[in-house]
Amino acid sequence: MNDDQFEDLKQFIDSRISQSEVQFDRNLKEIKAEIKTMKSRIDDLDLKIDTISEALHENLSEHDLRLTKLEQQSA
Repeated sequence: MNDDQFEDLKQFIDSRISQSEVQFDRNLKEIKAEIKTMKSRIDDLDLKIDTISEALHENLSEHDLRLTKLEQQSA
């Protein structure tokens, strides 16, 4: 391999690495954006689950109170 061929090979390798780095950076930005979106969705779901849980707890507490009253009346 002569010097010109060797230089061509080095330039080729450098350009391929640069292209790969650029593509990697693009992919990484896309992944970060997706993660941000997913975190937002998870936060929204967490809030909804908390709301449902509180509503169920209140509803169960009301039922417990009614059952207690019914038990006391029947006793």
